Amino acid sequence: MRSLDRYCTAPQAKPALLKTFHAPEYIAALKRAEDTQKISEHDRKRYQLGTVSNPVFKGMFARPATSVGSSLLAAELVANGGVAYAMGGGLHHGLTDRANGFCFLNDLVFAILRLRSLGVERIAYVDLDAHHCDGVQAAFSGDRDLLMISTHEAKRWPFTGGLSENKIDQQMNIPLLKNCNNNEFNLFMEDCVFPALARFAPEAIIIQGGADAVCDDPLSRLGLSNYTLWNAVKRLKEMCDKIILTGGGGYNPWTVARLWAGFWLVLNDRSPFIELPSGAQRGLESLSWQRKLRPSRDLITQLYDTPPEKAQIIRPETAALAKHIRNLHAL
Repeated sequence: MRSLDRYCTAPQAKPALLKTFHAPEYIAALKRAEDTQKISEHDRKRYQLGTVSNPVFKGMFARPATSVGSSLLAAELVANGGVAYAMGGGLHHGLTDRANGFCFLNDLVFAILRLRSLGVERIAYVDLDAHHCDGVQAAFSGDRDLLMISTHEAKRWPFTGGLSENKIDQQMNIPLLKNCNNNEFNLFMEDCVFPALARFAPEAIIIQGGADAVCDDPLSRLGLSNYTLWNAVKRLKEMCDKIILTGGGGYNPWTVARLWAGFWLVLNDRSPFIELPSGAQRGLESLSWQRKLRPSRDLITQLYDTPPEKAQIIRPETAALAKHIRNLHAL
C-alpha cells in the first residue's frame, strides 16, 4: 500500500486481545464503567477512572478499543512495506493497569507488538506530541530493538522524559524549552533525531503526530507552525519503507484539523501549502470551543500556518541542549 488511496474501517479490538498487554482486571473495570456509566470508589482509585482527565462517557471502552483496532490494522497494512495513517490512534499515555492522561488504552504498544508478530523486529517510535510518551516508554524500556524518540515540552505533565532518561539507541528524550520555535525544533531534528535514526536503521517507523505542539494549543506552551511538523513527517517517511502515522493530543480544533489534514497530503507526496476550498472553510467556521479566543482568518482560509513575523532565533540554551543530547547519544 504505497499511497493512502483507500479508506479502511478499523475493527474494535476485543477484550481478549487487549488483555495481552493491559491487565485483565483493568479491562473488566473499563468495560464495566462503560456499561453502567458509574465508577465505584475502588475503581476510581485503583484504575484512575472517572477523574478529570479520564472521565466517564458513552464509548469510553469502545472508542479507545477502536483506536487499538486502527493501529493494529495499520501494522498489518505496512508489514510488507507501505504507509498507513491511523488518525484515531496515538494514545501514548496508556498504562498496563490504569487510565492515564485521556488515554484508556495504548494502541501504539499494540502496533509495535503486531509488527513484531509479523516479522518486523527493529522498530523506531517517534513522538511529536507536546507531552511525553510515558506509557510507550514504560512498556518498552530496555528493549534493544526499539528506539523511542520523544520531543516534548519540558516541565509539563506527565513530568517524565527528562535528560536522565536517555539511553543510546533505546531512548532519546528531548525536553523542549517553553516557546520552542520552528528553527529550534528543526535543530533537534537535524542534529539529534535524524542521525540517531540513521544509525539505528529501523525496519519500520511509527510516528505519533500529536497536534498540541502547534501554536495556540491551550495545553502546551510551544511555538511550532504546522508546516514544521509536516516537514518532520516528510523527512521521516523518506528514511524507511514502512511508516505508520497516528494522531495524538491536540486541544485547539482549528489547528488540529489543519495539521492532520496536512499530514495526509504529505504522506501522499502532495503539497500542503494550499488555500482551502469553500467547503473546508465552512467546516472550520462551524467549529467552536469553550474558550474566548477565536481563530484568525488565516486559520480558516489556508491549510498552512502563516510564518511568524518575529525572527526565529535559536536560543543559546537550546543550542547547548542539542549539543548535550548529541553527546549523550555519541552522535
